Amino acid sequence: MYRFTRTVALMIGALVASSAFAQQFDGKLPMYPGARNLSDVPAAAVKTGVPLVTETSDSVDVVDAWYKSNAQTCTRFAQSGGVKFQCPGGSIMIYLHAGKTQIAFVPSFF
Repeated sequence: MYRFTRTVALMIGALVASSAFAQQFDGKLPMYPGARNLSDVPAAAVKTGVPLVTETSDSVDVVDAWYKSNAQTCTRFAQSGGVKFQCPGGSIMIYLHAGKTQIAFVPSFF
């Protein structure tokens, strides 16, 4: 679990540092309704390739079910400690962290 969360944090850091790649992101990742933005980055910034992490008190299973219905162009992968949706414009990672469900929106490198 810690490894999964650490991996997500490292990926987000790498993407922020990699602005040339970030500009290629098409911004078509659906946002989970009611999730709280954990940074000062506006949700609209995802369209420009900025990674974003949101948080909700809903369970991973509830968030996963919502994405199964609302991210139909994405491929779902169950992983130890969470779920990943690989989408044309990037990926959405859903995982438990400190008793809350976090949702990371990570733009594609390519």
